[in-house]
Amino acid sequence: MKTSDYLKAGWLAFALVLLFVIGWESYWRSQGFDLSYNDDESLWAFTRKRIYNTTPARPVIIGSSRVKFDIDQTQWEQQTGEKPVQLALVGTSPRPILRDLANDPEFKGTLLVGVVEGLFFSGEGSPMEIEANKRLKAYPKWSLSQQASFYMNQHLESNLLFLDEERFSLNSLLKRLPIESRAGVFVFPNFPIRTGYTNPNRQEIFSKDFMADTAVQHGVQYVWSYLGMLSNKKGVGGDTLSGIIHSVKVNVDKINARGGQVLFLKMPVSNPALAAEQKSFPRKEYWDRLLLETGSQGIHFEDYPELSKYVCPDWSHLAPADTKPFTADLIKIIEAKTHWTLQKSPTSNHP
Repeated sequence: MKTSDYLKAGWLAFALVLLFVIGWESYWRSQGFDLSYNDDESLWAFTRKRIYNTTPARPVIIGSSRVKFDIDQTQWEQQTGEKPVQLALVGTSPRPILRDLANDPEFKGTLLVGVVEGLFFSGEGSPMEIEANKRLKAYPKWSLSQQASFYMNQHLESNLLFLDEERFSLNSLLKRLPIESRAGVFVFPNFPIRTGYTNPNRQEIFSKDFMADTAVQHGVQYVWSYLGMLSNKKGVGGDTLSGIIHSVKVNVDKINARGGQVLFLKMPVSNPALAAEQKSFPRKEYWDRLLLETGSQGIHFEDYPELSKYVCPDWSHLAPADTKPFTADLIKIIEAKTHWTLQKSPTSNHP
């Protein structure tokens, strides 16, 4: 084959790939999806590097999806002048990350810990810790080449919808095929593809389609039911619960001993999920005991009318319009409860 033939073949291949990319991107844009960032190990590692020199106004947040949805980072920044460092992971116990921060001698900052009892009070090495352990294992190995790739991807992801691996990758689309669980094989249910998106600061946000379409909301509620959110089965107790609380105390004590500070948060949840949680994890036996035995302060949404007045559209997370006033009130309540200074002074806006 002549050299000119290779060039023609190369240009033809390039043109076909370019046409496919343009068509794939155009298709998803025509469906009205919001731009979303991949909340992968690199984005978590990038965020993990920002934990140092944190303050009450710029705390580190760990927990599960509720603190990721409900704390609006833009609102937080407007009131405090700083953005929090969001390290929470969806569907995951924060205890491995608490242990990691406690064992980091350079971390001496402020830590907010979201508590979803079914995840937080899960046994050591349970499936609820898998994602946290994966991130912690990958973080020390985040190489320079991975970091370079991350920064390039961030630029591309801010412009191209189809790079959203959670929704539009081939693997993700194949997982959405209607395959039922069978003997020995549990097929994880899929959240509706229009549920929400992730911003570059790792905040989760419900989409406009989710808020406008009750069918999508019911789809998310179906997944929660399938995963046992409405179960009244009693949570762990006995030595297992005592061991969990003791391990939390050990880690909280390490952070406090270095001059850091820890505050636990119980975020809003609505019926019927609230009723199920109250039966499975009675407040006195779990939340109250956690605060008492770790010697920590906590904010439970049920104690404050400003925080408990909302209805979660999926039973478990706040609507986008509610996250801003919720965050504004949460900041004021944290200040009143802890006497920490979070809000910037009125004169700080002026040079």
